[in-house]
Amino acid sequence: MLESSGIDAVVVLVDDEPMVTRSLAAVLNLETDYQVETFQNPQEALEFLASNRADVVVSDFMMPEMNGLEFLAGVRDLDPDLPRVMLTGYADKENAIRAINEVGLFQYLEKPLDNDLLMLTLHNAINRRSLQATLKNKIHELDLTLRQKDELKSRDQEMQAELDWARTVQEKFLPEEMPALAGWELQVVYRPAMAVGGDFYDFVPLSGGRWAIVVADSTGHGVQAALGTALLKFATGSLVGQDLGPREIMAALNQVMHKGLPRDIPVAASVAVLDPDSGEVRLVGGGLPKAMLMHGDALVKELPVTGLLLGLVDNSMYTPGKELELALEPGQRLLLFSDGLTEAQNDEDEFFGEGPLQKLAEKMGDISGAELVENLATAALDFGLAKYRDDLTLVTIERTGSQPMENEK
Repeated sequence: MLESSGIDAVVVLVDDEPMVTRSLAAVLNLETDYQVETFQNPQEALEFLASNRADVVVSDFMMPEMNGLEFLAGVRDLDPDLPRVMLTGYADKENAIRAINEVGLFQYLEKPLDNDLLMLTLHNAINRRSLQATLKNKIHELDLTLRQKDELKSRDQEMQAELDWARTVQEKFLPEEMPALAGWELQVVYRPAMAVGGDFYDFVPLSGGRWAIVVADSTGHGVQAALGTALLKFATGSLVGQDLGPREIMAALNQVMHKGLPRDIPVAASVAVLDPDSGEVRLVGGGLPKAMLMHGDALVKELPVTGLLLGLVDNSMYTPGKELELALEPGQRLLLFSDGLTEAQNDEDEFFGEGPLQKLAEKMGDISGAELVENLATAALDFGLAKYRDDLTLVTIERTGSQPMENEK
C-alpha cells in the first residue's frame, strides 16, 4: 500500500461509465484514505470544482457531452495549479499529446489501468499540489514581510526626516562660534549619542564685559532630553546683558526648568562666570562631574563644586551650590564637562572617570585647548567600545594672556 499524502486529499474521478468510476473509487477507498468524488457528467464535475477543493482530477477522454480535452480545459480555467490526469485508450496517444500541449496535463494513463501506476501518479500529483500550496503560502508571507518592511522603511524615513529636522533645530540652540576674547581661548566638543541630544552649552554675554559659560545635561536621551535643551536655550537667552553671578544664574535656570519640565526630567548643570579683564572665574555646580583646573606643568586639580539638580523644586525651596572663585593664571585652563565623559564604560564595566580620565589629562598639559577636548572625546569613545552611551560635552576656558594670582574662597 502506497503511503497516503494525507487524509484531506480530495480526488475527483470523471468518466461517463459508472462501472469505471465505481471500480476506481473502490480501489482508492481500499488502498488510500483519500476522499473520492465521482462524476459521470463533466459539467456536474465542473460545478463541484467551482465551489469545492480538490487535489487532483482524473478524467476519461471519450465522453459524449464534453470530451476530456474540453473538460480539463475548464478545470484549468478554474484552477491552473490543480493537477490534471487524463485516461486514454491504447491507440489514442494523439489526443493525449494534444491534452499535454493544450491543457497542461500532469500525466496521461492508458487503459486498461495499472492500479500501482495510478496510485503512484495520484500520490505524486497530490504531493505536488501540497508543495505548490506551501510555496504559495511562503511567497505570500514573503510578500507580506516585504510590504511590511517597505512600510517600516517608509516610516523610518519619515522619522529620520523628523529627527534630522529636530537635530537642525537643536543645533541652532548652540552657539555658532566661540566668543573672541583677547587673552583667552575657549574650545568646545559636543558629541550627541543619538540624532538629538540632551547636552547643552552656551556662552552668554553679561553686563560689564563678563561672560557666563553654561554646560548642562538633561536627563535621558533623544527627544525627551532634547526638550530640556530647548528650555535651557530660552532660559540662557533671557540672561543676556544682565548683572548676575553664577548662583543667580543657576536660580534663574532652575525656575525655567521647574516650570517647563516634568519632575522626572531634571537637568544637571555647571555655570562659570568669566571676567576677561581681571581673569576672575566664579564657578557653581549643579549635578555635573567636578570641573578640572589644569596647569601648564600638567598637574590636574578637581574643583569641589557641587549643587542640586535643576528643575526638581521651585525657587522657594531651591538653593544653588556654593560658589568657588579663582583667578586663572596664564597657561591655566578650566575644563567643564558632562557625565558622558566620566561614564564612558568598557566591556569590563569600568568607567572612564574612575582613573583613565585623570591619568590622560595629566599628560595633556602642554597641548592646545582644541587638541585637549578632541583627544579626551576620542579617548572616551575608544574606552567605551567605539560608541557614546551618553551625550558628551567638553568646554575649556584657558588664560593665554598675563594676569596674576589665584584666590579661592
